[in-house]
Amino acid sequence: MVRAIGGIAAIVFIALFGIVLVQTFNARDLVVPTNGVIGGGAADPVSDNAADYQTLANRLQLQRWRSDAGPAPEAEEASGAVQVNFRADQAPGERVASWLARSEEHSEFLQPRRKIEGHTWVAANPVVDVLTQPQGRDWRAFRNSWPVYGGGLFIFGVCAVLGLFLAWRGRVTIREGESGESVPRFGLVERANHWMTATAFILLALTGLIILYGRSLLRPLLGPQTFGDLASGAAWLHTALLVPFTLGIVIMFVAWIRHNLPSRLDWEWLKRGGGMGRDVSLNPPARKFNAGQKIVFWGVIIGGSVLVATGLTMMFPFLWAGYDGMELGQSIHVVAAILMIGLILGHIYIGTLGMEGAFPAIWSGRVDRNWAKEHHSLWYEDLLQRGRIYSRPAVED
Repeated sequence: MVRAIGGIAAIVFIALFGIVLVQTFNARDLVVPTNGVIGGGAADPVSDNAADYQTLANRLQLQRWRSDAGPAPEAEEASGAVQVNFRADQAPGERVASWLARSEEHSEFLQPRRKIEGHTWVAANPVVDVLTQPQGRDWRAFRNSWPVYGGGLFIFGVCAVLGLFLAWRGRVTIREGESGESVPRFGLVERANHWMTATAFILLALTGLIILYGRSLLRPLLGPQTFGDLASGAAWLHTALLVPFTLGIVIMFVAWIRHNLPSRLDWEWLKRGGGMGRDVSLNPPARKFNAGQKIVFWGVIIGGSVLVATGLTMMFPFLWAGYDGMELGQSIHVVAAILMIGLILGHIYIGTLGMEGAFPAIWSGRVDRNWAKEHHSLWYEDLLQRGRIYSRPAVED
């Protein structure tokens, strides 16, 4: 049954991966300048209609560098270019005199270059101090490429790989079966913090995906007004969730850092794939956290810190970063978020469908004795030595 679920999921996500891949080769800008605000007032039409899209694309083209954009639509071919001809036998001094004699005729070409100089001072709005910001075009080009199409390929690709692995491997079972006896694994504070952080991240991921993909995917389905309300609520919730998410990764770091420092055992665990490949081989030894769990831990700590730092940069514009810094922060934020979504999908898979006996660890705080011996043998032995649990008496034949 579990293998069948994995196979069906793999087919669905491979199909979605293929659809995004086709769209990537036919990529077009999904973020283009408009003259309206979603959910209020008149706005440019955004649809799959070729004429509507071409109108916005033409406006975008006019915002590029003049050398890249080409002539303005209303420009006409120059009809009266200035021609100044000199005789080959004319001396240099005579050429200068000839030019100066015609200076009144072409006086506009002899004027010194004029510049408008001045100062702006608007204390409450530093945006006004910047008249043009051409780097925004580079940001828009990036925003319309990797995060949009690459993000979809990455997320659907991870889901497809997990589905294929489940279809091939099935669920990792407890070889000796459940013993009926449990041992303590995580305390109440650890579990409460885990669920607070996990819930915050899931909601952050969902609201972030609405912000990233909603305009092109949801707006045509929901309409401007409904999507405007949804997007506004998603943005506010995304901002509010910064507090529990930040608190969660700080507590997680303090509580678990000593168990997640790298050791020589980690390389051996990785070489043997954590014993996930076959049921017949013994799992590599591990303490409270194995190498795979350490990767998730550091991914959450480092990735979460990057998300918090870049998120604060966007929440408080121009406080410590200008246009360039905010554009860079937004780009890093979306890439880090997509990578973390892939990491957490793998973590959720192992903790639920992928491995028997793993979920109770973070739900009830206790795990089956046989699960502890198989997956964290050194931690299990340490519990025995410290008297946290007692050895089972040998069963006589």
